[in-house]
Amino acid sequence: MENEIDIIWKKKLLFSGVFVQENRLHAIMDRYLQEITCKQWLVMVVADAYDAPPDLSTLAKMLGCTRQNIKKLAVSLERAGYVVLEPSEKDGRSLCVRITENGRKIIDNSKNLEEKVHGSLFRDFTDSEIVEYFRLSCKMMKGFGYLEDCFREMKENGEM
Repeated sequence: MENEIDIIWKKKLLFSGVFVQENRLHAIMDRYLQEITCKQWLVMVVADAYDAPPDLSTLAKMLGCTRQNIKKLAVSLERAGYVVLEPSEKDGRSLCVRITENGRKIIDNSKNLEEKVHGSLFRDFTDSEIVEYFRLSCKMMKGFGYLEDCFREMKENGEM
């Protein structure tokens, strides 16, 4: 019985910890990034990973948020001159995010920062712990899918 209670508490702490970790990471990075927010930087880095400029829906799916959220971030990046929103060649109704020369400078300058961020965050981890954490994080991502299915079913059944 005691072990069961321990697992219940650990699940609760791990669940709330996901939010706390995200909030701390954003707060720290937003405090020290000079030109853009952590979320804006993430949009640019993910957009830059594609061979051709990705559309807003693709970025939203990759980042696990809404298209509207990505558009808001992209519009602010466009106002700052770091990206350009342009119609997709495949679908004129879709907007793609193209990194500008100024945006490229931000991304290139962040490569050194990225190494320092990773070095700091994972300083106390062994290589095998990083591999295990990655494996467990993939399982958690799968769990998010199960959670969405659960909420969808509850809503359809009038339970929410």
